[in-house]
Amino acid sequence: MVELRDATRADAHGIANVLVRSWRAAYRGLLPDDVLAGLSIADREQFWSEVLTARPPHTRAIVATIADAIVGFAATGPPLVPADRADPTLGDLYALYLAPDVWRRGIGTQLHAAALDRLRSCGFTHAGLWVLDTNERALRFYHHHGWTDTGRAQLDRGPGGTELHERRLHRCSTSPRR
Repeated sequence: MVELRDATRADAHGIANVLVRSWRAAYRGLLPDDVLAGLSIADREQFWSEVLTARPPHTRAIVATIADAIVGFAATGPPLVPADRADPTLGDLYALYLAPDVWRRGIGTQLHAAALDRLRSCGFTHAGLWVLDTNERALRFYHHHGWTDTGRAQLDRGPGGTELHERRLHRCSTSPRR
């Protein structure tokens, strides 16, 4: 049985493990093999430990667990891109990742709904996210859950300075769940 709960600092290792495993599976063929092989659980654990300790205002992180093992997580908060910060009703879905062995079991849908709940609880009535423009699996998931393409794009830098071409998606965070 899947349980969802707010993440704590003690979850940093489990979150890092899911993130690295998910990136290696989901981005195979989309990002260079050497970049994926070079992903470090220790580096990601340090990052998430700091994030979960600092807890900037209106940011939330949720973990999905099965038998107390973290199998997925989502993170939300105010937009990171300066152009989006002017809208106080807009919050971002920063991340939503699952361990590859639990893909297609509905856990992503549960995490998605919980992430939107967290955005609403912080007063955000609209949601945005950035997604790798070649990640068809993620794009199908988000479109299925009511997200629409805004037509905006950005070039972000990922691990090792890898160029990440991303598209901006948007949805109302108060619309009925899907």
